[in-house]
Order: sequence, then C-alpha cells, then structure tokens
Amino acid sequence: MAPPSCRHPEGTTIVKTAARSQRGRRPRPSMLVAALLALLVLAGCSQAQQSDAATTPASTDGSEPLEVGILLMLQAQVVDDMSQAFQDELTARLGSREVTFEVRNANGDPNLVNSITKYFAGSDADAFAVLGTPAVIAMAQQIPDRPIFALGIGDPVHAGVAESLEQPGGNVTGSIDFVNPQIILDEVLKIQPGVTALGTVFNPSNDNLRVWVDLLKDAVAQHPEMTLVEATVSGTPDVAAAARSLAGRTDAVLIGPDAQVIAGMSAVAAVGSTSGIPVYQTSGAPDIAGVLASIGPDYAELGARTGEVAAVVLGGQSASSTPFYVPDGAALTINGTTLESLPLEVPASVLGSAEVIE
Repeated sequence: MAPPSCRHPEGTTIVKTAARSQRGRRPRPSMLVAALLALLVLAGCSQAQQSDAATTPASTDGSEPLEVGILLMLQAQVVDDMSQAFQDELTARLGSREVTFEVRNANGDPNLVNSITKYFAGSDADAFAVLGTPAVIAMAQQIPDRPIFALGIGDPVHAGVAESLEQPGGNVTGSIDFVNPQIILDEVLKIQPGVTALGTVFNPSNDNLRVWVDLLKDAVAQHPEMTLVEATVSGTPDVAAAARSLAGRTDAVLIGPDAQVIAGMSAVAAVGSTSGIPVYQTSGAPDIAGVLASIGPDYAELGARTGEVAAVVLGGQSASSTPFYVPDGAALTINGTTLESLPLEVPASVLGSAEVIE
C-alpha cells in the first residue's frame, strides 16, 4: 500500500498540542509562541516526510502486508526466471510478513511501458521491481515517492536514476548486469581464437547499449586483425533482418544485454545455424539451438540478489543508501548440441571451466 500523505516515516518525531478552552480570554503571548513552535515542528516533520518518502517504505514494523508491482520490458524465459527468482527471494526474506506481486509485461512496446508506468503510479503498491533500462527510467520519472528495484540494469548512473552504485541517492536501487565487454571478448577468443569479423545486433536508442557497444569497440580495437560489424534495430521485429545482414560478413556474432534483441534471439540463432556462424550471448542460458555459448551474469542469481536488496529496503533502510548488487565476473555456459554442429575445436581447458548443457 502506498504511504498515505499523513503517515510519517519511522524515526520522525511528531509534537502534538492539545488546546484548552479559553472562553472570554485572549490567548497569552506564551501560548501564541507555543502554537507557532508547534506549527514549525509539524512543518519540519512534513518536509522530512517528503524528503524520506522517496526512499523509505510505508511500513517497517513487519505487521502490514506489502504490495509490489513488477514491470517487465518483454517476454523471454530469462526475464521470467529473473522475475520469479526476485519474488521467491523477497518472499523468503520477509518471513511471515505477507507480500503480493502484480506482474505486468510491456512485450517490448514503449507505449505500453508508459501506460503500465502510469497505472502503477496510481496504484497502492508499496514498491516496484522493473526490468529494462527504459522502463526503469520511465518508472523513476513517474514515481519519485516509493522504492524502485532495478532488475539487472546496465548503468544506473549513466541512465540518470542513481548518483552512484554505492550511494544511489534517490529511490532507485537493485542490481546491475554490466560485465565489461573486454572480459566477454576474451572468453570468445578462448573458444574461437581466429575471429576476424565480430558481429553484433543492438538498439541504439538504448543509452546503456550505446555505452556497452562503445566499450566493445574499444575491446575489439585491442586486436588489430579484428573488426566489429554492427547491425541496429528499433525493436524486436527488426532482429531477424538485422541478423541476416551479418551472414557472410562475420565469423562470430555477440549479442549484448539488449532486452529487445534477446526477445528475438531465436532469429539470431537461426541465422547462426544456417550460416555456420557461432553465436554468443550475454544474457540467459544458451538453450536455443544455434546459440553456442552464454558469457555473462547468472540472471536468476541477479533476480535473487535484487530480492535481497528489496528486503533490506522494505525492512526500513533507505533506498538512497542501499547499494546496487554488482555481479562478480562472468559465467560461461556452452550448448553442447550447437558445438557439435560447428567445425570448432574448443580447448579442453575451456570446456573444463564451463557448464555444458545439451
């Protein structure tokens, strides 16, 4: 439930005064002073409430049930896994305290993101979990007075929703899914040392993805024999055509943490299978035929750690002082079936350190 306008956050001191009957008498000067002081104290409490409301939950005594709204940018298994892990972890950490979730999915439609955001802004939810940088930004603009938990945002500081990862400074905290592209490219070259043309598909309207691609360019520039081939999209429906445009021009494809491209990952995988091009992704398990490997954070783990962050905030700590969870390195998962279909010999040392799925 949203904090009522008259509810004061825990720790705020309220001074109440009781008026006595003074029939036929003028108020004494001391009484006027006391009344003015009381008004000043209440005004101060009101200002404190306004400044704290953005980062402190409505109730921290553990007795009132909680409502959490969840906005997901798109439909994808990795998204569902992350959302469910968040719900499970938060529920477990709240113990006997009742919590309910309302999940809404924008299916990659920016207009639907805006309408869902407005819906949640007018709801009684105590807090929100959001997946997708544009959705986090939209939610933060519409809802400044309740905690927002980002599910694996790329760069909250660059997106303008946090001052720093350690001290967010506003009402948005959660987890980030950023892994330096240099680390990812190093793993690709361990699997496939002879890459000379690396392709990628992304939506340039996503500020975080532009930053990620710029860093990927820097990483590629460290290898003079390698070039980066870019294919851009404006949404998930464009992914298939963009992927086809890379056939014949690349000898490997790497898909970054772009939610809209991830939603069309089957189209990228199909091009990889048809063209014999290894496809790598940074998000989710490589369980689609044609995707060779996933190199990146464990998104179910990110969901769970975001649930842990949410439990801290809903337990009374301000979101503005609750750090984002930052993943430690990248995990490598290889699709064994896809590997068998490619003329590729992966070193035993790499296979030994990877999770191999069929």
